[in-house]
Amino acid sequence: LRIKPDYAEAHNNLAVALAQVGRVDEARKHWEEALRIKPDYAEARYNLGTALSREGRIPEAIAQYDQALRLKPDYAEAHNNLGNLLEQTGDTAAAVAQYEEAVRAKPDYQAALANLGRLGVSPPAR
Repeated sequence: LRIKPDYAEAHNNLAVALAQVGRVDEARKHWEEALRIKPDYAEARYNLGTALSREGRIPEAIAQYDQALRLKPDYAEAHNNLGNLLEQTGDTAAAVAQYEEAVRAKPDYQAALANLGRLGVSPPAR
């Protein structure tokens, strides 16, 4: 980043590493910088959403996952995580829809399949 400060992917990767060692505030700044540089960077939006979710900032996390999915509609992990947050807020029907989208995007995605099973919902037909 010293050589190329506008390298969005480097900001995202550094943020992931910082978050893994517990430096979440610093990580969030790098995700935000990555998104300032490249607003259509779905993976950075997903990662920021995950960090916000862990901090209990659910509405902000939902917004990041929504934006990631507008950019990359087949992003199974974003669908699943969004489903988890929607379920936490009590919107089970919307959560199921997200879990189903995750399975449509990635039919063998065990986390989404487990979420559907836990809710007593069969996976969508392939």
